[in-house]
Amino acid sequence: MKMMSDWEREEWIHGAKTLLSWLQNLEQELPVMLLVRHSHRDVLRDQKDMLGQGLTELGKKLSIEFGRRLPLSRKIHLFFSIVPRCYETAEAIAHGFSEQGGEIIDMDPLPTLVRPEYTQQEVWKNLQPNGENVTEFVNRWAEKEFDGIEPFDDFKMRLIDDTLTRLLRLSEPQMHVHVTHDLSLMASKRMFFNRPLEWEDREPFLGGLCVTIRNGKPILFVSDREEPVRSSLLPSLK
Repeated sequence: MKMMSDWEREEWIHGAKTLLSWLQNLEQELPVMLLVRHSHRDVLRDQKDMLGQGLTELGKKLSIEFGRRLPLSRKIHLFFSIVPRCYETAEAIAHGFSEQGGEIIDMDPLPTLVRPEYTQQEVWKNLQPNGENVTEFVNRWAEKEFDGIEPFDDFKMRLIDDTLTRLLRLSEPQMHVHVTHDLSLMASKRMFFNRPLEWEDREPFLGGLCVTIRNGKPILFVSDREEPVRSSLLPSLK
C-alpha cells in the first residue's frame, strides 16, 4: 500500500492546490501575480513572537513542493516580507521552482508585505498573535476604529502600487509571487471585495489569490472563481 505524501495528507494545503490548478490552466502568454500566505508555522502565543517566528520543517518542505508545481512557462520574480517565515517560504518556493528548470528573475523584500506603518505599539494588542481575529481587525481598521496605525486607504494604495501596478506595467508574461502574512492578505481581500470580511475569508498556509491581465483587464482569481478587478482600484491606469 502506497503511503500518502505530506502534500496529499495535509488539509491546509487545499488553498495552494486550488491556486496551482488555476495557474496550470492559465494561458501561457498572460502575466500573473500571486499574493499568498506564508507556509506552515507553529502557533503564535505571544505578541513578541509575531515578527520572529520561522517555518516548521513541514512548512519548508511543502513550500519547496509548491515551487515544484508552479508552471515553468514564465520567469518568476519573488517578493516577500522580511519576517523569517515569509522569506523562508519564498526561498523554498524558489528552490523548488529552480529544481524543475524554472528561471528566477530576482527576490526582493517589500515593506507592504510585512504590515502597515504605525506609531503606537498598543494597536497590535487588538490583533491576536495567531491571527484568529484577523478578519475582525482588518474590518475595524478599515472603519477607522484604531489610532496610531496607517490609514487603511493609504495602505491600500501602497499595496496596489507594489503589486497590481507592477503587474500592469509588465511587457512580458512574468509571474510575480508575493509571500505575506494574514494581515496584508486580508487587507487585500477587503480591498478587492469592497465589503467587510467574514471569518471564512481567511486563507490557510500557502493559500491566497491571483490576478492576471486578460484583454487588457485585470482579472482576480480567489475562492475558486474569477471576477474582474474593480477599475476604481486602479485610477492612474484607467
